[in-house]
Amino acid sequence: MSLADPLGAASQALPSLNPGERLLWAAYGRVFNYDIRGLDALGQPEKGMLRKLGGGAAGVAGGFVDGVLGGGADSGTDRPLPPQVIAFGDRPGVAAHEFLRELGPVGHPRRVWALTTERLVVLGVVPPPEVVEPASFLAKAVGFGKGLAKTGKGIVEIIADRTKTYGENREGEPATAHEMTVRAELPRAGIGGFALAQRKKRKPCLRLSLVDGSGFDLLFDVEDPALFAWLLDRTNGSSR
Repeated sequence: MSLADPLGAASQALPSLNPGERLLWAAYGRVFNYDIRGLDALGQPEKGMLRKLGGGAAGVAGGFVDGVLGGGADSGTDRPLPPQVIAFGDRPGVAAHEFLRELGPVGHPRRVWALTTERLVVLGVVPPPEVVEPASFLAKAVGFGKGLAKTGKGIVEIIADRTKTYGENREGEPATAHEMTVRAELPRAGIGGFALAQRKKRKPCLRLSLVDGSGFDLLFDVEDPALFAWLLDRTNGSSR
């Protein structure tokens, strides 16, 4: 963990729980991809599928290459970000596909996946209210002067402020908390089970299977299989 890390995922998820609902685990999962037959990694129909649908064929095989496509890029580079969650299924329209459709773009910097005693839930940040810019330079100057009066700081003090910042966090202040809202949720009745599994290139993951046979492979930027074993214990209600 670095000082630039956001507030813990569990801390962000807890305010969204219903009365009597218990959080089992929560993790940041900013990027998801698809491994659903007939869709590419970003959830778009494969070109071959479009051609064959035009000719009357039912569909084609799809696939996913880990880390080749993602929902965003590393800061300062064009390299795609690897996904933290991968949806799998044998055709478009399966439950995992419909669940992800509710989330919008495949990449988002503040997306929390959480499992509770009642549901699987994905939270997103509530957008800040739109700030209306002052109509004129004079209005901006007046507003700035009022701000100085409220803080009791002079212009020299503000310019010379050497408070260190780490990402969204500032030295001497609590880690930034974001207001979160539910973007998608699935009752536990729709979940078939959980198991330890491996993706391509033998990457460990926690596999969440849905009752229709589709599901999600949860990678969460973790490489140690022991951590997934711990996550499975938490999923099954263990407090270890």
